[in-house]
Amino acid sequence: MLEDYKSALRAGQRAYRARIARGQSPYLAVLDDVLKGVDIVAQEPLGLVEIPSDSLVGTKTSGRHTAFSYDFMPLLEPDTEFAAKWSVLCDAHLEEGIHTPIIAFEYMNRFYVQEGNKRVSVLKYYGAVKIPGTVTRLIPARTDELENKIYYEFLDFYKLSKVNYVHFSKLGGYNKLQTLVCKASGETWSEDDRLNFAAFYTMFHQQFEALGGTSMGLTTGDALLVYLSVYRYSDTYDATPAQVRQNLEKLWNEVKVLTEPHGVELSLDPPKSPAEPLLSKLNIFSPSKQPSELRVAFIHEYNAKISAWVRAHDEGREALAKVFPDKVYISSYEDVNPEVDAEQVLEDVAHDNADVVFTSSARMHTACLKVAAQHPKTRILNCSLNAPHPLVRTYYPRTYEVTYLLGMLAGVMARTDRVGYVAANPVYGIPAAVNAFDRRHRCPMHRQKWNARSKELMEMDWLDECVEGGLPHYDELDVKTHTLMSINGIDTLKGFVK
Repeated sequence: MLEDYKSALRAGQRAYRARIARGQSPYLAVLDDVLKGVDIVAQEPLGLVEIPSDSLVGTKTSGRHTAFSYDFMPLLEPDTEFAAKWSVLCDAHLEEGIHTPIIAFEYMNRFYVQEGNKRVSVLKYYGAVKIPGTVTRLIPARTDELENKIYYEFLDFYKLSKVNYVHFSKLGGYNKLQTLVCKASGETWSEDDRLNFAAFYTMFHQQFEALGGTSMGLTTGDALLVYLSVYRYSDTYDATPAQVRQNLEKLWNEVKVLTEPHGVELSLDPPKSPAEPLLSKLNIFSPSKQPSELRVAFIHEYNAKISAWVRAHDEGREALAKVFPDKVYISSYEDVNPEVDAEQVLEDVAHDNADVVFTSSARMHTACLKVAAQHPKTRILNCSLNAPHPLVRTYYPRTYEVTYLLGMLAGVMARTDRVGYVAANPVYGIPAAVNAFDRRHRCPMHRQKWNARSKELMEMDWLDECVEGGLPHYDELDVKTHTLMSINGIDTLKGFVK
């Protein structure tokens, strides 16, 4: 149809002018030019692949690249042979569909057409989401560039999932996605897995675009990780587009923070403001909304009978109640399972109009995020580190200062060159404490205990794994130290001090 060609031509001319105005090339990218100076270490035939239409970015050679705008819309005049052939393909597509696969090369998860440029142009004009093609993958040598590292993560993910339409702007995205869709590391996706994920991803992408996400410089995959970190993937099967949009709107500040270089600020020192009332120091409220009283809730994974960590929070809670008996109303919840009960308890607390909620377990962070998105008026704090989410504030003690002193004590007490350290769990904050412990027991005042031929041993065993059966090499260790962390909850350990 010539009229369709003229319509596609106008779209191509608009794209051409927009690119020229931005100082960019208005034509298709040429793979042969892209690969100049690139070390290709392998070619992998992928067979017949469903190519995402948005990932088709250019041609293999420069022969016809100026006949199309950068998005494959035609640029040649309607009276050309090119226009006539394009119109014939258009008619064929409308009558029976275009069934012949194109031939393309994939490089860095972008696709370049070797045969079938006009077919791609027609299908893109009619809004095709995927285009079948026989693909050869060109694999570059590993480098230290971010894009190259992300691509190699994609290669590992593709082997398991055969999913090629999800993109990330940071490292670790593909591994995190594998976990969030309830797949173990190295677990292969079934055909049903791929179909279910494709259906949800398409719906999510549409809502992300509708909210203006693509104009923020983020990929749909970046936003998807935020979404699935709060809303379980298993709940997405029955979700409607309206529900996905509503949930995404609640998380929009979480998504926007990804565009900021320092979206979350780390504060090590409290602000100095003399004679400021205690309630005002709770700067989670804006100055215009400072409350005259507070309803505060503490939620713990364990209970005060077995956990010194919970008892420490309770002591602070009791002191607060004594100082402000008529200003602060406090409730406490113990033995809350982070994966089973935490979300419901947080919902109940929010419905009871709590102003501030302290969750003392790092494992409750996901539940905190989900409830905070539903109840923005309730300020939720979680005891954890490295959790950059504007919806949930975090706090954490400087345990490395204490363990530095414990390292000094261990060096004094040790009779040999073997010292052990028992940590709660491999979470952020633990490595700093272990490093502080290790550095202090190596300090000059203890250095004479170790000579050049001695063998030093640092035992790295996590509390959850060793509390029942003791530690390996226990008899070889002179000193045991035990740091009570937020997710610990156990005061005694077999052979706590030898």
